[in-house]
Amino acid sequence: MTDKMRVYTKVMQKLKKMMPTMPQNQVVTIAMMVTGIVLGRKAQLSVMSLEIPHPAKPASLEKRFQRFVKNERFDVQVSYLPFAHLILSHLADKPLVLAMDGSTVGRGCMALMVGVIYRKRAIPLAWIVYKGKKGHTSADHHITVLEQLLPLLPEGAEVVLLGDGEYDTVEMLTWVTNCTNWQYVVRTSKSNLITHNGQQYALRDLCGGHGSITCAQDALFTLQEFGPVMAVAWWGKQYDDPIFLISNCASPTLACDYYHRRFRVETLFSDKKSRGFHIEKSHLSDPSRLVCLLLATSLAYIWLIHLGTMVFHDEAKRSLIDRTHRTDKSLFRLGLDWLKHVLTHGLDFIVAFHLFAQPAQL
Repeated sequence: MTDKMRVYTKVMQKLKKMMPTMPQNQVVTIAMMVTGIVLGRKAQLSVMSLEIPHPAKPASLEKRFQRFVKNERFDVQVSYLPFAHLILSHLADKPLVLAMDGSTVGRGCMALMVGVIYRKRAIPLAWIVYKGKKGHTSADHHITVLEQLLPLLPEGAEVVLLGDGEYDTVEMLTWVTNCTNWQYVVRTSKSNLITHNGQQYALRDLCGGHGSITCAQDALFTLQEFGPVMAVAWWGKQYDDPIFLISNCASPTLACDYYHRRFRVETLFSDKKSRGFHIEKSHLSDPSRLVCLLLATSLAYIWLIHLGTMVFHDEAKRSLIDRTHRTDKSLFRLGLDWLKHVLTHGLDFIVAFHLFAQPAQL
């Protein structure tokens, strides 16, 4: 059995177990796409088709992928549900720290994605794609992707939502306050106004000196007077400029600790893009088709993070593909390199779409 056949067969067997109610031809197509993405390292349908060990010609497989991503009856959210549930069930013993961010995908499209922070990576949970360029998008888009999260989260889970300055809209924060019991920490502009103790002033006036954290509890945010919220001016010693946050966390230190993790979500897009699957070069321009493609890239990503985590905690395995006195490679890269190693040497390997429980310090 060829290496490509070994990968494809194992991926297909695993997906059939996890998607028993889905039409088998769709499961087979998803297995082909995941296999093609991992082996070809590109989320282009034409490149993926070259990696599939199938009697059909690559051109025929590419057309099969095109029909699949065009299928308006295929429900990506429902299909991803068992995988999201499995991921969160392994992490829900600790607060689920969620980060949202947007990035360019395909031709002229933006993806807005929410991921759960896991070992310096953000694992995708929900996403939408829309026509547009990098920059601020509407609060309606923010709320739409957050609504997708509600049926995924384990009952009683503690949730913390993180976002940069694009996600400080009163509309989104109102939705979070009214529809969830989540904590949130979002970055905002120094020029935004707060009302505190009867006085209204710009957040920049809250800032202390370099190395300080200052806050205004029970403040009202913007001229719309949303709140009460905690406004935080955080000028960490590692930063050239202060960071301004709006939160409902119990303390400013906790809000800053959580927001520090937000930067990890950008590594998800780098793994899906320049350092990984190059989804920005998929050549697709229809948002609904990109939503479907993101299902396959997300499954491929989860599998490689699973492999990378396994290798990270096994020094004997790690010594075969990385330095032992320190870890230079990301979990994503460890997963990729381990799969290459086992295929090169004819060794067995695991296909899994769940994560290991997260250590307390992470």
